[in-house]
Amino acid sequence: MKIWLPYIRCGSGTDIFTEQLAKGINATEHEAVTTSFPHFWQYFPWRLKCVRAPSGTDIILANSWNGFAFRRPGCKLVTVEHLFVLGPAFFPYRNCLLAIFHDTLVKHFETDSMRVADKAVAVSAYTSRSLQRILNVNELHVILNGIDTDFFCPAPTTKVALDNHLVKLLFVGNMSRRKGADMLPAIMEKLGPGFELNYTSGLRTRDPFKCLPGMRPLGCLNQEQIRDAYRYADILLLPTRLEGLPLVAMEAMACGTPVIASNCASLPEVINDGINGRLCPVDNVEAFTAAVSELAAQPQHLLNMGKNARETAKKRFSLKRMTQEYIGLFKRLLGDTGAI
Repeated sequence: MKIWLPYIRCGSGTDIFTEQLAKGINATEHEAVTTSFPHFWQYFPWRLKCVRAPSGTDIILANSWNGFAFRRPGCKLVTVEHLFVLGPAFFPYRNCLLAIFHDTLVKHFETDSMRVADKAVAVSAYTSRSLQRILNVNELHVILNGIDTDFFCPAPTTKVALDNHLVKLLFVGNMSRRKGADMLPAIMEKLGPGFELNYTSGLRTRDPFKCLPGMRPLGCLNQEQIRDAYRYADILLLPTRLEGLPLVAMEAMACGTPVIASNCASLPEVINDGINGRLCPVDNVEAFTAAVSELAAQPQHLLNMGKNARETAKKRFSLKRMTQEYIGLFKRLLGDTGAI
């Protein structure tokens, strides 16, 4: 079976998802081919209809924003919804131009993609519910995102409990309001001395926090460096306001680092509050500050929470599990009655 994964580079977790799924598929007896297109194509995706699929393609998997442009004769089309932007939950994080773009073009693109796809996939139950509620899309298949839990794993040396040393926090993500980056200075100010926040802006490089006390930029990191940052950190902070299903939370958990995140969108599908991380009310700086302080005061509990996070990532969020679920779906679409 040959799977084509075309995608438009957006500097987001969607890019990583596509490359990782291709990696997982190519580790099996099947073949995956990725083709990336410049970011500006997201505004003119209908022109991608002219791009030829690789010879021998059986399945095409594309983003819901442009999936309609990759319908090809003789191939089954699967579209994936990563982050649904047409519901009211996303409205506070878009300006006038973005609102026009979403409510006209993106809505049209999404509707067409869902209409022509042989199967539509959502990366979380939350995303699935949003699609069904706003666009009346039925028969969505939920496949949780996955990460390479062999690569993202705890450091070879055993992590030690806090012992009156600097509590190391980490933020990984684009510096946007949706990601809650604007809350970070207020959280650090309330925590005060004894806490350090290392941060990297992920695939985008804008940095609004240079020279702020207690906050240290790590710059743009490769995958090995990001893994080292997860391993070094005591806690990952994720004060996001909306997520499809955040890869950074899974990656940190796989490295044995607990996550303190907002109790919104898909985060409750990732974090079991008090067991493998903490969930805080959205926009509540005091709650995030209290959660960090409480865990810092209970070093053994923090270690146990990290171990639980690792086990959760292995069981629920592995790349192998995600790959198997997609391959099973592809086989069923091709009429393989022996597919799981």
